[in-house]
Amino acid sequence: MHLALSKAADFLSVPSNAIAVLAVLGLLLILLRRRSGVVVAAGALAALAVAALTPIGNILLTPLEQRFPAMRFPDQEIDGIIVLGGSYDAQSHSYQSPIIIDEAAGPMPIIVDLARRYPKARIVFSGGSDPSVAGPSEAAIVKQYFISFGVPADRISIEERSGTTEENARFTADLIHPPPSSRWLLLTSAYHMPRAIGTFRKAGFNVTAFPAGQRTHGSQELWWRATNAADNLRRVDVAVHEWLGLLDYRIAGYCDEWFAGP
Repeated sequence: MHLALSKAADFLSVPSNAIAVLAVLGLLLILLRRRSGVVVAAGALAALAVAALTPIGNILLTPLEQRFPAMRFPDQEIDGIIVLGGSYDAQSHSYQSPIIIDEAAGPMPIIVDLARRYPKARIVFSGGSDPSVAGPSEAAIVKQYFISFGVPADRISIEERSGTTEENARFTADLIHPPPSSRWLLLTSAYHMPRAIGTFRKAGFNVTAFPAGQRTHGSQELWWRATNAADNLRRVDVAVHEWLGLLDYRIAGYCDEWFAGP
């Protein structure tokens, strides 16, 4: 029961899903000749218009993505680089041999460059796979991807049990047992970095953020909106889901900070 409620809450935390549910509910109420159906359907249409045709997505996403400076390479030596999962199209790799890079793919190409810049750093990929997807695990596929670009296999460690950011941090800590003095570079999508940094700090890591895949370009473009309504809606989905995730993680005690920063 708890798992079903959790999945339902996660589904509805994505605004486009919630709007679709409201629209269907409104239609059903109209078919049942309930007056409230018109109100519900109109509410869904208004929410869709705001999300798809205004810059609200950019306004919500910019503070998340600009929390940490982008592409700042540490001057000091680092002990390891942690890259979080979900950076390629896991639905396609079962049917095609190459990895299909998707819109969240910023970390994937960058990790190869970072491995060369820091030749002594351990490379750790953390991310479990969707059990409904057949074939090798995401972590196993990504390890072969890194090896194909010349990263030695003995430098790469994989954690393939996690399904959430909290599990990324906890299971990676169990795998590595990082000494307090060790330094780690954390690589994930820019919008997800505040929650990821807070969670890994809580797990005992001394982490430096290396955000990738920015969709926004700073406060000077805060009121910018894409000409494509689908892109605007996607930004709202990503931002709202992440803000709710930050709130949930702080309440659950997975982070010691409401909005982790540098």
